[in-house]
Amino acid sequence: MPRRLLLRILTILPTISAFFVVLDGEKECFLIEQPLDTQLTIKYELPANEKTEDKRVKVTLTDRRTKTQIFSKVVSDHKSELSMATGSEAAHDLCLKPQSPGKVRVNLEIERGHGQKYYAEMASENKMDRLQVEVVKLNDELAEILNEADYMKEKEVRFHRKAERINVAAVWWPVLQIGILVLTAVLQVQSLKNYFQAKNLY
Repeated sequence: MPRRLLLRILTILPTISAFFVVLDGEKECFLIEQPLDTQLTIKYELPANEKTEDKRVKVTLTDRRTKTQIFSKVVSDHKSELSMATGSEAAHDLCLKPQSPGKVRVNLEIERGHGQKYYAEMASENKMDRLQVEVVKLNDELAEILNEADYMKEKEVRFHRKAERINVAAVWWPVLQIGILVLTAVLQVQSLKNYFQAKNLY
């Protein structure tokens, strides 16, 4: 059984860092709960004392609801970053699994939104100055915040509906139990009455 780390990336904590060792045949997984099309930047680093040419790690992002693998890539660079986006509002599993024998030590950083590499490439391709890039960043961050707010509101509505169903069940379940007890008592009395009549005792 692979070890699984459950991790929620929240608005108040947009960046998560972790250091772990993955053994051959095992995998480390992180639970990602974010709105549809949320951009994720995965920064990883294989420590310098690792023989990176022999160390390969497969990174996957899987939608739990549809079981669809949204992203999959085998990485071997000493240090780099990957970009991917959630495929739905369902929970996603971000997993890392060694593709070579032995253990692999990994420094991992999961960041919501585009990374510096994305904005650097955008500035280079579109001849944008620093101020223009900062404006784009702010617009992206605002869109993420609004998207997250809508997502949390929908989750709150779903939770409220679930709580209402539980409350209704809590009200009617005792009534059902009492009804069953009354019915059982009536049947027992009727059974005893029939028995006494059959034995001419009543």
